[in-house]
Amino acid sequence: MNNVNSKNQYDYCEIYPHQGEYKVEYGYQTYNGKMLYPPIKIGSRNFSTEKKALRYARKIVSKEDINIFC
Repeated sequence: MNNVNSKNQYDYCEIYPHQGEYKVEYGYQTYNGKMLYPPIKIGSRNFSTEKKALRYARKIVSKEDINIFC
């Protein structure tokens, strides 16, 4: 069992500024090995700083799956 993948729950994550905060949206972009468009959004959270948002995103997805829009 790979420890890195066991903690990652989602394969889609976007971070972008929204009304003075940073919004993290996450969900699924693949299903049974096929790409989904648009991705299925499971949830979102707001953070006061980009650093906190990035820290949270790293906990739920791998670094390659994080998209940052500034």
